[in-house]
This record gives sequence, C-alpha cells and structure tokens, in this order.
Amino acid sequence: MRTPKVLLAALCVAGMTLAACGSDDNKSSGDKASTTAAPAKLSGSVSVWIMDPGSPKIQGVLKGYATSFEAAHPGTKVDIEFVPWAQAHDKFTTSIAGGKTPDIAEMGTTWTPEFADEGAFEEVSKPPSGQYVSSLVDAATLDGKVWGKPWYAGSRALIYRKDVLKKAGVEVPKTWDELLAASKTIKAKVPDIYPIGYTGLTEHMYLPTIWQAGGQIAKQDGDSWTSELNTPQAAKAIQFYTDFYKEGLTPKAAIGWEEPDAQTAFINGDIAMLIAGGWGYNAIIQTKPGMESKIGTTLEPAGPSGKDTAFAGGSHLVVFNGSKNKDLANAFVDYMLEPANLNKFTGEIGFLPGTVAGIKASGYLDDPIRKPFAEQLLDHSAVYPPSPRWGALEGANIFDGEIQKVMRGKQTPQEAAENLAKKMDEEFAG
Repeated sequence: MRTPKVLLAALCVAGMTLAACGSDDNKSSGDKASTTAAPAKLSGSVSVWIMDPGSPKIQGVLKGYATSFEAAHPGTKVDIEFVPWAQAHDKFTTSIAGGKTPDIAEMGTTWTPEFADEGAFEEVSKPPSGQYVSSLVDAATLDGKVWGKPWYAGSRALIYRKDVLKKAGVEVPKTWDELLAASKTIKAKVPDIYPIGYTGLTEHMYLPTIWQAGGQIAKQDGDSWTSELNTPQAAKAIQFYTDFYKEGLTPKAAIGWEEPDAQTAFINGDIAMLIAGGWGYNAIIQTKPGMESKIGTTLEPAGPSGKDTAFAGGSHLVVFNGSKNKDLANAFVDYMLEPANLNKFTGEIGFLPGTVAGIKASGYLDDPIRKPFAEQLLDHSAVYPPSPRWGALEGANIFDGEIQKVMRGKQTPQEAAENLAKKMDEEFAG
C-alpha cells in the first residue's frame, strides 16, 4: 500500500499478571487447592521492524515502548529497527524467502494477505465484534483466518474552506451532485481559486468513488478473485471523477499531482476543497496555523448509491511464524495496542488507532473538526480486495495511467474500466 509515510500506538500489559484464585471451600483441610496457573515469566529478546516515520520525535515514542516494556518485564529485550517504506516490501520478500524474518513487524494492510499467503505469519484469534475497526480486520483476513492485529489507520474525508463556500453562497456538499454543483458555483463566483484538488496520481481518491457509485472493485469466488471494474458503476465513477478535471474545476497541473501536492495547493490557497485524512489536516494547520479557523470537515460526498465509503488504510502488527519467542512477541504487540500507548503514537502522526477503544480514547469523536475522520473510519470505510495479488497490482501502478488517459480525453471512462478489469484479471490469475 502506498500509505502516507507516517505511522501510531497505558503503561502496563493487561492480563500479564493474573493471580491464582480459589474459593474458601477449596482452602479447607483435606481439599486440594484449585488454582489458575499464572502465565510463564517473559524472558529473552525479540526483534521488531517498524516503518520509518521519518521523525526523530515519533521514533522516540516507539523506542519508549521498548524501554517501558523492558522495565515492566526484567530480563526481556526489544530491538526496534526502522525500515523505510520504499524498501520494506523487498526487504520482507527477501527475509521470508531466506527464513530470516524479525519476530514482529508493522505490515501495510494491503501487504498482509500477500505474505500471509506465503505462510509467513502466526494466525491471530478472530477478534470479537467491536474490538477493532471492522474494515481493518477484513484486510487481515485470508481463507477465513486472521493474520494480523490492526495497529493504526485512517480514512479520508472532505476538507473545505468555510470562507470560500460562504463567499460562493453554497452549502457543504453531502452528495456527488451537490459537490459538482458547488464546484461550478465556486468557479463562477470565486474565480481566483480552483474548487477542488482531484489528482491523477492518487488511487485513494478515485477508487473509492466506485464504492460510492454502488460498484465493487473485485469479487472472490473460492480461492479466485476477478475484477468488478467492467461495470456501469465503475464507468460512472471514473466519469464523475475525471469530469472535474475536464471541466476546469481542478487545476490543470493536478493530472500529475500526488496527494501531498494537492495538500500543498490547499495550504497555498489554490484550491477550496480537498479529499484528505486527519494526518493531512494536522499537516495543514501545523504548516499554516492561520487557516485553522477557516477550515471545515465532513464525510466524503455520497454517490448515487447513497454510499459515502472511503478507503481505510493503515498497518497491522504481525508475528512471524519463524519467531523463536512468540510469547514475548505477542505480549509486546498487545502492549503496543493498549489505548494510551496507541494514542501516544497516533496523536503524533494524525492517524487513528485500529482499536475501537483507542479511537474513543483519542478524543476525535468529541472534537467537531476531527470527528468526521473518526466516523469515516469507523462506519463509512472499506478496504481493497484482500487478495494476495493486490500488493502486486499496486506495485505495478496500473490504475493511475488509465485515469490520466480519461482526464486527457484519450479514452472514455468505459474503455478505462475495461482496460483496468483486464489488467486486474491478468494479475489475479498469476
């Protein structure tokens, strides 16, 4: 997954020190005491690969987990290594092939099924409903089994300039039709700013419009996956997205923009609306604090199906089958997933915890400006098909080129949908 290059993460491990218990009757003379065996004392060391957050401060938070865990469990050692996102996929591939994996790793959600299919991970017990964000559990599921625990995640929502919408006399758009109408009005009444920043190189902006149109990206039949993009819904979604470019409602340069470029344009006052996550919002107000009072947020506009679904991206924590100390590895994973630890990390990077308890503890649901990001993730998000081949599809970057051709008028939305479906099916077939 081309996850934004940032990452997330109470101070004692619940359940690590269970006391033996017994009734008064069991303590009486002549009766054998009934006890519950205490868990074995943790000892030894584990290695952990974490995607490099690119910030010494955030690295310090993560290293602090290891230090505090070791202090709580004398005789243990947690070695954390930071791995650049750009190198991570190849590093995992090589380590799995060579049988030299770490004990624990952060795993991008679209990579988890790929490496689980190779037998790399220890299976995780299927969690009860309501413990984790459900879409993130879906992303960790292959062949009906769960292979990773959701660590942190985020979904994009609509960020907008309140002052620009007020000047144009338009309401906050809640649907596709309202977004298109508002954009046309902004162009007419506030001509010195582009209405929105839809880009040509951000699949997390345009692929979710397929769900919003009522379509699916792919479907599973047994062990096989097939594309669902050669459909009227997918073609409608591609047309909706690309029409903003063709009608001059997004900057001409946006065809070559990635997500950070659109964020920069918003900061510079070049666009009035932006699809972005909580991490993007944080970056905007940190870069330009004066904009904070001018910004509003809301859920992504709903398509003709009534759905306002966004992509839920983030990372799982996985324990490798090759670990020689799985008890310690799982204990440290659970420690990182405690709400206070989660929010110590996620609060720095603008993502949300992958646990429902962590999201509630984050304060996002009590903050009107951040609430849409939490609601989008909890109740209005989905994940890309958890196929072992999805990571290869993203690596091949098949999507952007087809979308750009439509933006340039070189092919129709239907032709793009057909081409993408063909390329997806070829990859799914191996």
